[in-house]
Amino acid sequence: MKEHVCSGTYTNTLERLVKEMEDTQRLDELQKQLQEDIRQGRGIKSAVRIGDEDSTDDEDGLLEEHREFLKKFSVTIDAIPDHHPGEEIFNFFNSGKIFNQYTLDLRDSGFIGQSAVEKLILKSGKTDQIFLTTQGFLTSAYHYVQCPVPVLKWLFRMMSVHTNCIVSVQILSTLMEITIRNDTFSDSPVWPWIPSLSDIAAVFFNMGIDFRSLFPLENLQPDFNEDNLVSETQMTLGEKGSEDSSFKPIFSALPETNILNVVKFLGLCTSIHPEGYQDREVMLLILMLFKMSLEKQLKQIPLVDFQSLLINLMKNIRDWNTKVPELCLAISELSSHPHNLLWLVQLVPNWTSRGRQLRQCLSLVIISKLLDEKHEDIPNASNLQVSVLHRYLVQMKPSDLLKKMVLKKRTEQPNGTIDESLHLELEKQAYYLTYILLHLVGEVSCSHSFSSGQRKHFVHLCGALEKHVKCDIREDARLFYRTKVKDLVARIHGKWQEIIQNCRPTQGQLHDFWVPDS
Repeated sequence: MKEHVCSGTYTNTLERLVKEMEDTQRLDELQKQLQEDIRQGRGIKSAVRIGDEDSTDDEDGLLEEHREFLKKFSVTIDAIPDHHPGEEIFNFFNSGKIFNQYTLDLRDSGFIGQSAVEKLILKSGKTDQIFLTTQGFLTSAYHYVQCPVPVLKWLFRMMSVHTNCIVSVQILSTLMEITIRNDTFSDSPVWPWIPSLSDIAAVFFNMGIDFRSLFPLENLQPDFNEDNLVSETQMTLGEKGSEDSSFKPIFSALPETNILNVVKFLGLCTSIHPEGYQDREVMLLILMLFKMSLEKQLKQIPLVDFQSLLINLMKNIRDWNTKVPELCLAISELSSHPHNLLWLVQLVPNWTSRGRQLRQCLSLVIISKLLDEKHEDIPNASNLQVSVLHRYLVQMKPSDLLKKMVLKKRTEQPNGTIDESLHLELEKQAYYLTYILLHLVGEVSCSHSFSSGQRKHFVHLCGALEKHVKCDIREDARLFYRTKVKDLVARIHGKWQEIIQNCRPTQGQLHDFWVPDS
C-alpha cells in the first residue's frame, strides 16, 4: 500500500511510516530513561550506552538515497592538519636503564674529599647528599676553588634523572653556578668541565631514548656503541650503580623538566667553551636535538632552549661552509614524513645569519627530496637559490602530484585499478604535499633580504605560482583542503609582490611579510 504525498517528488510508504513511528517511540523511551538516570544521579551514562547500541543498527538501516545525500554534502576538513604528526622517541619503560636517583651515590665515584664540606657530603647518605647540594653547600665549597670532575658528573646525571622537578631545577642552578665560577679562574691551565658526547648520550639514553634515535644515521655514528655506552657509564658509577637500575622504569610520563634542564646546561657549556666539541661531535649533537624535537609529547611545548643551544652549536662549527651541505642532507634523512621535515626546518633559528642560511639550504634539499629530484649541489648565492625555485614550482601542480601517486599506487594494487575512495584519499595526500612544499618555498624565499637584481626572479616566481599551482586548484565547498592550499598560495604571492615593489626590504619587513603557520 502506498500513499503519494506529492507525485514525482516524494513517495511515502506505509512501511516507512511504521518505521518512523517506531523511531519516535524509541526516542520517547530514551528520553524517559535519561530523565530516570538524571534523577538517580547517573547523568547521561545509560543514554549514551543505549545510543551506542542503536548506532550500528541505524547506520545499517540507512537508506541508499540518504547515503548518497550524506556523501554529496559531506565536508572534508582534516586532510591537512595544523601540526606535524611527530614520532615516538622516548620509551618510558626503558628509563632508568643505567642509573636512577636511588643508585647514584657520590661515594661510589672514586672521589676523595679534601675540604670539610666534601668530607661531610661523602659521609652522608644518598638523600642527604642531594639535600646538601640543593641547600648551597656545594656552591659555597667551590666558590674559590675548582670543583672536581666526579662531583660535576654526579650533579649532571642526578639533574637528568631526579623525578622531583623542583630538585632537578635546584641541581641545575647549582651546576650552572659552579660551572660559571670555574670559568672565572683565569689562572687555571684547564677549561672548566663540560659533558662529553658519551656523557650526553648516556643521560638521554637513560631517559628512555633508543640509541638508534640518538644517532639515527648509519654514516654519522659516534666512536662508541650502545654496549660501550652502558658499560662505561656503569663503571664510573661503581658496583652499586647498576644493581637495581633496570628493574623499574623511573618515568611514567615525558620528563619535560629533566630534558630542558640538560639542554639548558649544554647551552651554557657551548657558550663558555666554544671549542669544547669537534665539528663532527657538534653535528652529532645537532642531529640528536633535531631527532628529539620530533617527540609527539613535545609538540605543545615551546622549544626555546633547544633553539638557543642550536644557535651555539651552529656558531661553534669551525668549517661552517663545508659542513652546511652535509648537515642539510643529514637532517633531511631524520624523518620520512613531509610535515615532520617542515617542522625541522622551522625549528632552525632564523634570527642569526647561520640559522637563516641553514634554514634556506635545508628547505631546498627537502623540496628536492619530496619531488624525487636528483640531489644537486646547493647554490651558495641567495639569488641562485631563488632562481632554482622556479624549476621546483613547475613540479608542484597538485594534479601532477596526484597523477604520480595514482601511478605508483596502481602498481601496488592486485588488479591495477583505483576505486573512487582511494582516489580521493590520494588527492588529499597530493594537496597535503603541495601545502608542505609551498611552505618550504616560502622558507627559501624569505631567509634573506633581497636586492633589486633579484626582482626578475620574483617576477618569474609569481608567474609560475599563478600558472602551475593557483590555476590548477578548483575550490569545492566540501573539500576544504583545496581552499587551505589556495589561501597559502595567495599569501606567498602577496609577499612576493611586496618584495618586487620594495626591491630592498629590510629583514624586519621580511619577518612581517611571512609568518609560517604549519
